[in-house]
Amino acid sequence: MKVLIVEDEPFIALDIKALVTAHRHEVVGVAENLSQALNLARTANCDCALVDVKLKDGFTGIQVARALRYEFGIPFAFVTGNAEQLPPGQCGAVGVLEKPFNEMQIGSLLMALSQAAR
Repeated sequence: MKVLIVEDEPFIALDIKALVTAHRHEVVGVAENLSQALNLARTANCDCALVDVKLKDGFTGIQVARALRYEFGIPFAFVTGNAEQLPPGQCGAVGVLEKPFNEMQIGSLLMALSQAAR
């Protein structure tokens, strides 16, 4: 499965990337803001995405999530320390993983995303 990571904290992005690849998935790119995320969604041919709520340009992860779902048909999950900022229904997210998280939790989330991407 090809995974897009939308995360503005470099160390967290590296950690997520390592966990995704440890679960034998491919990371197609890491976006730090709304513009980068939408650009990668258009060009990277990803199957799913892991999205933080608060990015470098504010609480734009929700906008990213809506675009992924409604414009690109890409399933996504939130990986965030700001779950309380999510709207009701979580924009159609497959799941929400609160930071800090562990390898087992990210593995379960990737499994759910894999099911949704089919």
